Amino acid sequence: MMKDFVKTNLNRNATTEDFLSIVDKHMKPVLDAEGNRKFDWFFRDWVYGNALPKYRLEYSMKQVSGKWTFTGKLTQSDVPANFLMRVPLYFDFDGKMVRAGYVRMPGTDQPGEATINLPKKPKRVLINANHDLLAAEIVVKEVN
Repeated sequence: MMKDFVKTNLNRNATTEDFLSIVDKHMKPVLDAEGNRKFDWFFRDWVYGNALPKYRLEYSMKQVSGKWTFTGKLTQSDVPANFLMRVPLYFDFDGKMVRAGYVRMPGTDQPGEATINLPKKPKRVLINANHDLLAAEIVVKEVN
């Protein structure tokens, strides 16, 4: 991507929009949070914006027939109503961290919810296991 950016903008002053067009060209589908093959959502919130979100994950674990079901509700606050984020969800299985996927957070109006069947009860549930989430505060709490 960076080689393409340099080649495309060689001998001229590149703008942020020039960089965004190259990012769009090379963006992986997992980063297409708005489903439009554009990385605008990230630039809008993280490059042009200045909000720093807070996250709260409340979850429960239920055992049925020897298997476990995780049910979680994630809220995002202290950001504009249209602040879009994909929050990674991790489970710690005896020291092995497994990323189970992402919870799409389309603003502050409604929580993100996830239900995941697991082979065993995880030691911990995290949303920032690899320090891959920029946030002012992260709270993860098991509720019954």
